[in-house]
Amino acid sequence: SSQKVKPVAPYYDERFYGYGKNKIQMISHLRFLGYQFSILPEGFIVHNPHVESKAKEVWNDVKDYKLHETMDALYPQFLKELLAKYKTVTDPRTIVLQCEHAKKKRL
Repeated sequence: SSQKVKPVAPYYDERFYGYGKNKIQMISHLRFLGYQFSILPEGFIVHNPHVESKAKEVWNDVKDYKLHETMDALYPQFLKELLAKYKTVTDPRTIVLQCEHAKKKRL
């Protein structure tokens, strides 16, 4: 039989491009779907320092590029879309809020 297989996780939202908010939107979507996250007390990760990517340079260059502003504006809209799609979500801890820096910048 040919049954349609549903993905285990939501698809990545391609509106989040370049640098910034891409992982946050994925985590938010997973939380809306009921995924739970835990801290592994014995786990660790190693970050190997590297040269700043061109994408991060663009993200940080708010004078010449609008990427930071665009992603900061898109994320609250994305949350509204999730709230509309998953109307049964009532736990406020589900929502990963916008950082204070982004909120102040838009005021």
